[in-house]
Amino acid sequence: MRRVAAAAIAGCAALAACALHRMPGTAEPLPDARRGSRGFLQAGAARADVTPPPGPSTFGLGPDSLVTDGYWSRLYCRAFILETSPQDRVAIVGCDLHSVSGILHRRVAERVRGIVPTSRLFIAATHTHAGPAHYFETPLYAGAMSTRHPGFDSAMVDFLASRIAAAIEGAFAARRPAAARWVHSAAWQLTRNRSLEAFEANGTPRLFQPPPDLQLSDEEAAIDPSLHVLQLEALDAETRTRMLGPVGFIVLFAMHPNVVTVRNRLFGADTHGAASRFLEAELRRTWAERCGAAVEAIPDCGHVADLDPLAAVLNTNEGDIAPVLKANTTTEAVRVGRALAERAWETYARDPAVLQAHATRVAADAGFRSALVVESRYLEAYLPGATFVSASTAAPKASRLCPIAELGAASGHGASDRPVTLDALMERGSDVDALRDDCHAPKKRLLGPLQGLLVGTSPTKYPTHAPFALLRVDDTWLSFVPGEATVHAGAAINARVLANVHTEDGRPAYAAVVGLANAYFQYLTTRREYAVQAYEGASTLYGPASAEYFEDRFALLARSMMGENIDTELGQGPKIGEAIAFPYELGPERVRFPREESAPKLQSLEEPRRQRGLCRLPSSQRMALCFWWSDGAPARVPIASGPWVSLVRGDSGKTVRACHARPALDSPWAKACDPGAAMDDRGLDFETRVRGRAGDAWLWSTVVRLSAEEWQSVQAAGTVRLRASSVQGVAPVESDAFRASSLPPACSDDEIRFCLHEGERERR
Repeated sequence: MRRVAAAAIAGCAALAACALHRMPGTAEPLPDARRGSRGFLQAGAARADVTPPPGPSTFGLGPDSLVTDGYWSRLYCRAFILETSPQDRVAIVGCDLHSVSGILHRRVAERVRGIVPTSRLFIAATHTHAGPAHYFETPLYAGAMSTRHPGFDSAMVDFLASRIAAAIEGAFAARRPAAARWVHSAAWQLTRNRSLEAFEANGTPRLFQPPPDLQLSDEEAAIDPSLHVLQLEALDAETRTRMLGPVGFIVLFAMHPNVVTVRNRLFGADTHGAASRFLEAELRRTWAERCGAAVEAIPDCGHVADLDPLAAVLNTNEGDIAPVLKANTTTEAVRVGRALAERAWETYARDPAVLQAHATRVAADAGFRSALVVESRYLEAYLPGATFVSASTAAPKASRLCPIAELGAASGHGASDRPVTLDALMERGSDVDALRDDCHAPKKRLLGPLQGLLVGTSPTKYPTHAPFALLRVDDTWLSFVPGEATVHAGAAINARVLANVHTEDGRPAYAAVVGLANAYFQYLTTRREYAVQAYEGASTLYGPASAEYFEDRFALLARSMMGENIDTELGQGPKIGEAIAFPYELGPERVRFPREESAPKLQSLEEPRRQRGLCRLPSSQRMALCFWWSDGAPARVPIASGPWVSLVRGDSGKTVRACHARPALDSPWAKACDPGAAMDDRGLDFETRVRGRAGDAWLWSTVVRLSAEEWQSVQAAGTVRLRASSVQGVAPVESDAFRASSLPPACSDDEIRFCLHEGERERR
């Protein structure tokens, strides 16, 4: 069986591409050696929907990443612009994606170069494994083992890049006077270490000590519980002291946001997407309460229903950290996301100083600062064979990364919490090669010589050029890491940064890594973790010195930010601030993103766009309905252009709104209604799939599960319908009308199977 599998894998190598491309460089002014100075903060925020049409694969589970047939929660990119002057302006974007590819970062940079240069564009992914594939430029991430349906598609890159750029442009246009503050706290009992043996191989005391009253397992104690929340408040333009309402939060926490099962075929934002939605509901509720209690007029209150404060939830050193969970369902993803949102919200809503400022409207009463430092440094590096001076030993010595990247045997098993189906076909035995004495020792090569046949043997078969970025916002330094650092590897980066920086006014300095940023180099483990060759060490591409090299680069950036000239240490390589041109190789180019030109326009469909069925699903907890209809092809229906499927009032056609989509998080203003609580597929209640062809149209279905709070609003709304909106000039598709007192008929057994499982239904 294993020989057959090996032969099949080898045969897949025919998919590999070999043509080299060139990533264009950008001519950007280099920052001088002066330290940044305080200035008045301006901040703006905007979001973009980056949910592709069904059809592409998901990414993150190798050959267990399946072709999608729908979505259960929209994928968003949330963009923030921060600046104290145009020279210091930065864009921070958090995306509901698995990771960020180098080509995506550069394509976005090309589109927004009039706002920020490449060196001040920071795009980080949440790491959902239910985001799309096909936008990675290297054969490793687009080749035969990347997904069940591999390939690189430039249309996917362009789709994502154009929408991320639009979010940055929107955030730039929305800039306004603002104040910011960091809250640094800890959140225990949400996560556990999934690679405890490798973690303990470091032989050091645990980096973070839990409170003595907590009863934690060894796995739950071996984590980084640090929760960092950057809170941004809009100020009045005249005095820059009066708080108007929240611009948004940037939340940093270490946790793989992966709850949904490996059999998943739906796009979705998983735990972090749920956490963002819960926090954003509270931020909108805060605006509503302030507008209702305002003594002086707040201009924004005239359109409070349109306000969109954002909460980007980003990952830190999550390489070996998994959520504590009970199941692998979307319901569990929402539960875990809510638990994380509660911890982040506590830093704001339970702070007596915030409550005081909420009453006085004086931002400084809660420690918000309108004048602060925003400063950044950026450095690129070619990783194969890179040399540096290691500071990890008592006597610093020269070290080198491996000349070509390589995957270890343990990477083929999948992580301990997510074993992949390929694991059953892998050779059994040790994942360590005790006889190996080259750079990658003791890594046992995945598939042996077949890895070279499958992926290739040239350096460009793997990612080679790494972007390193260090951002300071007030008293906190963020290291944007193009990969996944373990708890110890991330802590080492933070320690090196803190050893080289300080604040001007004597306040303590803080540091955190932001993982999965600007490119993707998989995992980053310490030497001792690497020696264990668990999944994370086997997925550390450039050998045992990788984490030390990353530490060294961020230490250089920190020293530069403190005013040191580090040019001599950079040698002939890229200089600070440069985004250089370099060669790269694409994986097999395939059409994976649905094309409009391959599908008829909605106006020209011969098959009627109409309801095909509506029924009530059995449910003991929440009202659940199933609606299916014929409509256009995935490329033609307007999924990512706003709400597509929604519950509307029968009399006016307006979307039904609830005071709360879900129970509010705890705060003194929890009774205020959320002005954005619309019952549509932008939330967490709709699970929408494409089922197959229906003549020249397509059959679609959606399952709607309403919370108790939403059901109360349906009862009050009277007659309602489910609606699938359309493009301009084309009528929507609507279900039969129903009321809370006169519900659709119960689903038959066949209809239950159709609605809740994959499959097509007979036309009728």
